[in-house]
Amino acid sequence: MEIQRLQDFELRHLRYFIAVAENKNCSISEVAEELHMAQPNLSQQLKDLETKLKVKLFDRQKRPLRLTNAGVEFLKQARLILAQVNHAIETAQQASQGTIGRLIVGFNSSVSNSVLPDLLRKFRNYFPKVKLILQERTAYSLIEGLQTQQIDIGLMHWSSLNSQDETLCVKKIQEESLVLALPENHPFVTQQEISLKSLSDESFILPPSHLPYSLYESIVSFWKQIEFVPKEIQEATLMLTILSLVAGGVGVALLPANAQNIGRKGVIYRAIQEQTPTLEIVAVWRRDRSSTVLQNFLEVIQTIAT
Repeated sequence: MEIQRLQDFELRHLRYFIAVAENKNCSISEVAEELHMAQPNLSQQLKDLETKLKVKLFDRQKRPLRLTNAGVEFLKQARLILAQVNHAIETAQQASQGTIGRLIVGFNSSVSNSVLPDLLRKFRNYFPKVKLILQERTAYSLIEGLQTQQIDIGLMHWSSLNSQDETLCVKKIQEESLVLALPENHPFVTQQEISLKSLSDESFILPPSHLPYSLYESIVSFWKQIEFVPKEIQEATLMLTILSLVAGGVGVALLPANAQNIGRKGVIYRAIQEQTPTLEIVAVWRRDRSSTVLQNFLEVIQTIAT
């Protein structure tokens, strides 16, 4: 029997019927006592069920009470119905608590080298039934994805140079500085700390200048502050591409400190002598999106925030 066919009677009729049918002696009086109700009332509930179904479920001519063939089949389906209803209730409660559901998480390659592994591991430990849909994007694509509601939350670098969009909320996760990436055969690799001004004849590999929310503006602003002008700028989108160009001797690069987690052959990392800008790794989400799953994800972020 399908749940939608229960319109003519209540689920309590099924519970009463199952309780009596599963009693080994089919004793209505014993079941009534367990249900804390009067035996005549329980008997009447069972008769009402039979009347509405127009089927005899019990053979009352025999003692102890026995199920009819129709009653045996009805018991199988009644159990399934109650199990389905209980599952629906449990599912609704879990969804309300954010312990099931799904979340589309966007991130850029830099974040995947830093906070992402710990964040994913902790979230899966707390909420193993929530499906995380992970999408790697550029920083600009992350903002675009949030604005078009293609993703629920984005993890990326953020700076004061980013335009302030009032439709978005921003939560800081971690701060980091810039480091210098050099080819392993560069003459300055013997120095543990290098001044940028000593690299004025070098070509620098930067993120694309045409993409909003990239590190390009932060780096150029930093150069202006220290009055540094590079010889040449080569642009590349992905961090792995930038590192490949550095390893190939195309130039040097300024990268977030988390780049050191990438063991790229042919690349050496060194500290920068000048005071570099602080980069913030943040979570960004739409102000009008407040699902329980999203809130749970933000709470887990709080546990790793520094």
